[in-house]
Amino acid sequence: MRIFSIYDTQTSRQARNLWESNLSDAVRPWFKDVDNKRVRDAIDALSVPGKRKAAARYLGLELECCA
Repeated sequence: MRIFSIYDTQTSRQARNLWESNLSDAVRPWFKDVDNKRVRDAIDALSVPGKRKAAARYLGLELECCA
């Protein structure tokens, strides 16, 4: 399992050294005021390796693989 840090490109939010399975849970509170199915789907897709890059781009997040 890999470890990532996640940075919001629009704000100063960041979450460091997260297991890839926890990426969605870490950023979900950042989007709590957004009621949009595409955003919810993108948040869930952060935990799916094949969808992670596109989901991060859609959400305006930068992912950095740490290990």
